[in-house]
Amino acid sequence: MDGIISKLGVELGERVLGTSQFQGTEVMTVADLTRMEARVDVGENDVVTISIGDTARISVDALPNKKLNGVVYEIANSATTSGAGTQEEVTNFEVRIRIVDKCPELRPGMSMTAVVETETKANVLTVPIQSITVRSNEKNGPPGAGGGNTSGDNSGGDGMATNDKVKEKVEKPKEVVFYVLNDIVKLTEVKRGISDDSYVEIVSGLDEGKEIVSGSYKTISRDLEDGVKVHVDNNKQKKMPDKN
Repeated sequence: MDGIISKLGVELGERVLGTSQFQGTEVMTVADLTRMEARVDVGENDVVTISIGDTARISVDALPNKKLNGVVYEIANSATTSGAGTQEEVTNFEVRIRIVDKCPELRPGMSMTAVVETETKANVLTVPIQSITVRSNEKNGPPGAGGGNTSGDNSGGDGMATNDKVKEKVEKPKEVVFYVLNDIVKLTEVKRGISDDSYVEIVSGLDEGKEIVSGSYKTISRDLEDGVKVHVDNNKQKKMPDKN
């Protein structure tokens, strides 16, 4: 094979061990630096979403201003566990990514991080990830609360009063987005799709062109309500509740 000696374990004149009873001495390591790969540990919850052929964006610590493209070509079938039997136990699977970009500065053993794109969509409606929250309908109380039914025995015996069990209907919380219409906040239920670190795809429930409310987690998730009057801060591009 053609390559470059990346590690030389034995110099000329030194003794090496090589018998049938013992493992031989590693003399040198030859690496083909034109075919580099990245090996990353992926958690068990995320590895099921990765497939062979997925695109990866690689960031090398030694090259902070450069992003490299790669393709997933191998996914481990066996897990590697660290901290077994403790609260810090972690189960990972090794994923190998073939780097397709030519980068002569790369060296074997460099530290890196990779973002694997498990699904890609173009020309979709998105909102900032902090603008979508979950709300439940707390106005509707349990149906029939405080009441009981009386049933009589018409077979000639004594009547017997029984209380029917009232089943509280638990509604599943809804994912919602707030938008501004005529300086009034409106709430709309949405259905989300794929997401990344910054944006979430909106499949249904929202039309393109609406002005979305964005703010802190406490404001979006707890404080903001449907029908609240707001004003827009053009300098910071943030919508804040009107205190007047």
